[in-house]
Order: sequence, then structure tokens, then C-alpha cells
Amino acid sequence: MGLFLAVLRVYHGITQPSNSKCPGGRHEDLKVYFQVLFVVTCAFLISFYCISGPSTPCKEDSCKGGSLCVNLHNDYFCLCSEGYYYKSSTCNKGKIFPGTIKVKISYTSEFENKTSEAYQSLYIQVTTFFKDTFNISDYGQTVIVKVSISTSARSEMRAANQVVDVTVVNIFTETTKENETTISNAIRNAIDTHSSDFSGYDQQDRCDYYGCKKPKNQNDCDSGLLCECKEGLVRPNPQMAMCVALGPSCSDNCNAQSKRQCLVRSNGSADCTCLPGYKEDSRRICQKCAFGYSGVNCEDSFQLILTIVGTIAGILILGMVIALVVSMSFKNKGRDVEEETLIEKDSQNLRLKETGFSNLGAEGSLFPKIRVNLPRDNQPENPYTRQGVLPRPDY
Repeated sequence: MGLFLAVLRVYHGITQPSNSKCPGGRHEDLKVYFQVLFVVTCAFLISFYCISGPSTPCKEDSCKGGSLCVNLHNDYFCLCSEGYYYKSSTCNKGKIFPGTIKVKISYTSEFENKTSEAYQSLYIQVTTFFKDTFNISDYGQTVIVKVSISTSARSEMRAANQVVDVTVVNIFTETTKENETTISNAIRNAIDTHSSDFSGYDQQDRCDYYGCKKPKNQNDCDSGLLCECKEGLVRPNPQMAMCVALGPSCSDNCNAQSKRQCLVRSNGSADCTCLPGYKEDSRRICQKCAFGYSGVNCEDSFQLILTIVGTIAGILILGMVIALVVSMSFKNKGRDVEEETLIEKDSQNLRLKETGFSNLGAEGSLFPKIRVNLPRDNQPENPYTRQGVLPRPDY
């Protein structure tokens, strides 16, 4: 982009009208040259952007301590594993307080895309609200779990207001003295102050959030790893706090090592397919896509099209540059011949002005040479060639 701006400034400087006259039309040559350079730079930047794609907010070292960097529209946040919060560039074990806050905003499908402007705006609005509400040292982080249309949206629409349910998890330090009651009261008091943006908050039982059974001793499931899952739910990984429903599964050899993945169809069936960028051959082995193809079953030919377009664009640009160089070379050659002719004419005019006549036989001398052509019979006799005769003195 800096190269583009620099060329643009010079281009405008060259194309602006000027009272000064460049000898031999060099101003017009520079104008044409920078017009071509401007077009070439634009084409290069467009091709580079298309090939490399837009940059993402998350960089290699954006999040540390084993956390995951989550891209927003032009920002990002760091996310730790379940039950941990990100603070001071590391993941810290904490105590969760799940719930749902109702935001007075119109629902849009862009809320399903974290990189959209709408989701980023909602994310900033919700997280800033909780940061201001829990302005204490025990507060760690607020994580948005899900955004959905409120169950009371129909009645709210009659009142010309739409409401969106935002499921959140507020995470505090593991040793915090806060509980569900104090957290809910603080949120509701803050909502009363911001009634124009929020309409209510519903706390969620921690055991229900983890999908665990309520213990007989009425423990609030401080640790999801220790609670027992409800009927029909399982914990896929002993290190995973959440209990989830078992769905259709694929065979054990359906893994990344075999370049395969298990996909669950809309009808509930599981299908083991090749990873994107691979295609199954006649031996049912996933092979890498041919050059220029990608996607599921190598059906995406965008890279091939981009390569062809980029090659053609490069050839055109190279041809334009060569044509410009050849054109300027011929112009300079013709201009040199013209300048030599003018210099020679100016030199002759100078000799004519100084001597009063022009004699091409003078060969650069200011004094002309006089040529007399006489017949051989009428040539004057040389008196010094006659023996015995001395020339008569003329004085």
C-alpha cells in the first residue's frame, strides 16, 4: 500500500499542468511512463491481495499460555479451555457462573459469524457491560457461548423492540467468595442502570450447564470433571468438563492420520470422508488434490483459476513494460538524430553570420578556399622553370 501511495503522489505530480517546458517532449514521456507504472502497481497489489487473501487480526503470538486466538472482524480475544479464564497472558483456573442476558437489539444472521461487524459490536457491548459490573479483582473473563433469538421475541416485536438472548459464562478466580446470588444481584442492578440496552438476566444452574446430575448433598458442581453425567449424556474425554449427547460415530480408522474426517449428516447418519484437499481414489485411499484444486473431494478449482488469471495478468504487464521500453528507445533514437541535425544547421548558420558567406569547401575554416579550373593549354608558365632566365623584379 505504501508503494501504491508513493506512485500515486508522483503520478499526480507528473500529470498536473505545468508552465515549465521539458526539452524534446520528456514531460509527455514521463507522463506516459508513470501512467503505465500506476496501472502495473494497481494490478500487482490486486493480484497480491487475491492470492494472499485478507489478513486476520490473530497473529502467531497474539495469545499465549496455551490459549486459543479467536478472530473477530478487526479484533480478537483469547479463549482458554472450559473452566479457565485468560488474564496476564496465561490461562488461570476459575469458577464459572453461567447465565443468559437479554440484549435489546435486532437479531441478524451475522451473529452466527464471529468475524462479522455485527458480532464484534455485540461482543464488545456484552463484555464491556460485565467488566463494568464486576469491577473487582476476583473477576476474570466473560465468554459468550451462544447468541439466539429470545423466546419472548414475538411479544417484544409487538412492542417495536427485538431482544436477543446471549448465553454467557462469567469466570472468576477459583478462590472467589462470590456465589450465584451475589452475581445475579449485581447483574440485575447493573441492568436497571442500562435499561435501554438490556432487559433481563437469567442465571443457569452450574450442574445443568455441565450436563451433570444434581448431587444428593446439593453441591453446586464446582468441578465439572467430578460430577456424574445425566442419562443419555457422556463425557467423551476424562479431561472434558462438559457432558454431551452421543451421536453417530465412524470407525476408528477415520482419523487425520488416514486423511479422513467423520461428518454427521442432517439425517443423523455419520459418513467418513476425506479431509478437504484430498480425494478418494479407486483403491479408497485419500490422495492429495491435483495442482489448482482444493476443497471437499477436490471440487474447488478457485486456485487453478487464480493461477491462470495471475499468469495472464503477469504476461500482459510484462508485455506493457517491454512495449514501453521499446517505444521510449525509438523515441530517444529519433530525438538524437533530430538534435544532431539541428546542431549542424546551427553551426552553418553561425559560420554564415560571422564570415558573410557559406562555403562548404572551407572544411570548418573561416577562410574560404578558392578553386580555379583552367585548361591545361592555358596554364601560366612558371618563370623559375626556364633555365638561364631570371624573373624580372616587379618593384
